Amino acid sequence: MIAIIVGSEPVHTGPDIAIEEAEFFRALPVERLERVKPLLTEKTFERQKVLYFEGSPADRLWVVRRGEVRLYKSSPSGQITTLDVLGPGEIFGAVSALEQDAYPASAETVSAGSAWWLKREAFQRMLDEDPRLTVEILQIVSRRLHDAHDRLRSLAHDPAPRRVALALLRAAPAGEAQVTRRALAEAAGTSVETAIRVVRRLEIGGVVSGDVGRVRILDEAILRKIAGTEDN
Repeated sequence: MIAIIVGSEPVHTGPDIAIEEAEFFRALPVERLERVKPLLTEKTFERQKVLYFEGSPADRLWVVRRGEVRLYKSSPSGQITTLDVLGPGEIFGAVSALEQDAYPASAETVSAGSAWWLKREAFQRMLDEDPRLTVEILQIVSRRLHDAHDRLRSLAHDPAPRRVALALLRAAPAGEAQVTRRALAEAAGTSVETAIRVVRRLEIGGVVSGDVGRVRILDEAILRKIAGTEDN
C-alpha cells in the first residue's frame, strides 16, 4: 500500500542522514571527508521555502539531510515545471563545480527539514585535488539531466492521466510519500483542478482510495499501466 498526502497537512520530515551516506560524499576517502566536515554549514528550513532562484549565483553545493527539496523551472508566462524531487542524501547545485556561474533551475523545500551546503571554492578545490571525484559529479549530473529530459518529454506528449499517474509513482519510490496538490499538479505539468479530477477518476476505478488529504494506491499494476511503466 502506498499512501500519498495531497492535502495541506504537516509533512513528515523523515530521518536524518549522515554525510558519509550522501551521494558524492560517500566516495570520499575517510581522511578527506574528515577535512571537509568542518567546511559544511547546515541550514534548517520550513516547507515551501525557496533556497535559491533560477539564475542566481551558483555559489554552493547542497546536500539534503532531512526532508525533501524540489527543483523547478518557471516559464515567462509563469508556468512552473517540477524537474526533480530530492530526498535525504541527494545533492543539488552541482553546477557550481562545472564552471557555470548561475543555477539553471530554482530549488524549493517540499517539507520541513535541513540541508548542508559547501562553498563553491571548497568544492572545486576538492575536485582539483582528486580528478576522480569530477567523474562522480558528472555521473550524478548526467543521470539528473536524463531524468529531467524524460520528464519534460512526457509533459510535452503524454495525456494528463498518464502524467498524473507518473507523478504519483515518482512521489513514492519507497512506497510512501507526501505531496501537496500544487506539487502534484506541477510535477504532472497540469492544473490543480485537472490533477484532482484524475485522482477522482482513479478512485472511481478502484486504482486508489482516499479520504481527507490522503490517497492510497490499491492497484499499483494498473497505475503503472496508466503511466506506461508496467515493464519498469
